[in-house]
Amino acid sequence: MKKLLYAFLLTSGMIAGQKATAQCPAGRYNTELFTDYTVTTVTYSTPHNLQMDIYQPTGDTYTNRPVMLLAHGGSFISGNKTADGTVVEMCKRFAKRGYVAASINYRLGDFFSIADSNKAIAIVVKAISDGKAAARFFVKDAATTNTYKIDTNNIFVGGNSAGAVLFMHAAYLNTFAEVPSYIADTMLTNGGFDGNSGNDGYNLKIRAVVNLAGALNKATFVETGNVPSVNVQGTDDVTVPYNCGKPMGGVVPVTLCGLGQLEPEYVARGIYHWSKIYPGEGHCPWNGNTTMLNSVDSMVRDFCFSLMCTTGIQENRSVAGVSLYPNPAGATTSLSSEAAMGVITITDYTGRVVRQYTPANKNNFIINTSDLLPGMYIVRVAFADTNVAPVVKQLSIQ
Repeated sequence: MKKLLYAFLLTSGMIAGQKATAQCPAGRYNTELFTDYTVTTVTYSTPHNLQMDIYQPTGDTYTNRPVMLLAHGGSFISGNKTADGTVVEMCKRFAKRGYVAASINYRLGDFFSIADSNKAIAIVVKAISDGKAAARFFVKDAATTNTYKIDTNNIFVGGNSAGAVLFMHAAYLNTFAEVPSYIADTMLTNGGFDGNSGNDGYNLKIRAVVNLAGALNKATFVETGNVPSVNVQGTDDVTVPYNCGKPMGGVVPVTLCGLGQLEPEYVARGIYHWSKIYPGEGHCPWNGNTTMLNSVDSMVRDFCFSLMCTTGIQENRSVAGVSLYPNPAGATTSLSSEAAMGVITITDYTGRVVRQYTPANKNNFIINTSDLLPGMYIVRVAFADTNVAPVVKQLSIQ
């Protein structure tokens, strides 16, 4: 059985910039406070007759609830709101925790179309339009009938495989100006940037993205100020490439960049994120694996809780100034900190811990990098004072 290694990465800028906003009611959102859930099927996109299943905690009287909106996998050519076991199970669990959860249908293509680059882009753009409309459905409901009694400041979106690809693009391509021309042209024929899937006139609100083996067409779509994300993927994934490549083992002639390329961008741009990497695993290893699914679900639960609840992130946490020089490094590099350092951990981009130190000199430490292979690494500094947020630096070794 393969040994599980993972990267669990936070930066000081992420923590400082994404503080939790409220004291959550006891037991909500991090425990299954409710024993059951109810499911209602609604049409969220009238133009395309698209439905979603909405899961709510049975007997809940709370009137300001977060939303967990998820999309199924299936390579944009198959699947539906009930067929993805991971999505359905997570909807059930999040409903029991006090969320409104939803699993959506979205427009699909066929195998022959997905093998043509122009048609493949059109298929994905239509799905992105549908995902945006599904999120706007809840914003519209809150502003009108308020049937689902949600907090529009806490709409979490994401999915499994293709569903994660869908919502990653909905979240990280957040202005038309940053859309490449080859995607923009297709968007314009599909109703423009917001799409033609309905619920017009309501702003798309995304608190964070749940990225289960998803990707972006370009990792550089991640920009400073983007929304947080929680990410999991196997390093041997070829259906959605862990680095950059053609999906489905090269069948789809469009590039996708997975967590191996997204992780450095998150760090460089100061995006609050949690990432778990499964070395040696392929596509969505948690599908049908209860132990892995429990681990993924718990991580997503704790990540969302950290964003919503003051008990998840200490709001009064301070940030220490840390410098890493030279960077890129040769044989050595030096860490200097204005706060007393506790544990220094260095990982590579597979999540493997390659160094760990507890320095005697708490403010200055020289790291010997002479025997590390050239490449990119993550240096994480935890502090003796737990009121000081951990700092993560990206280190290049030449």
